[in-house]
Amino acid sequence: MRCGCPHCQGYMVQSETDGQACVCPHCNYRCNACLGTNTIISRDQLKELKSTDWFQPNFNSPADDETDDSSLS
Repeated sequence: MRCGCPHCQGYMVQSETDGQACVCPHCNYRCNACLGTNTIISRDQLKELKSTDWFQPNFNSPADDETDDSSLS
């Protein structure tokens, strides 16, 4: 896995010697976000998430970059 460093934009490489993390060879920033560490959830937790209302979609609304000309006047 190769990630981009959020600090210096260099390519980070996966380190296997110092625990699971990616390390930037330029600024030594360490991160494990792409590896998904500590993100495993149980089957019961997953079932609970199924009924969660994350958002209410409105498929008839214009996209963010589109404007309704009637609202401008």
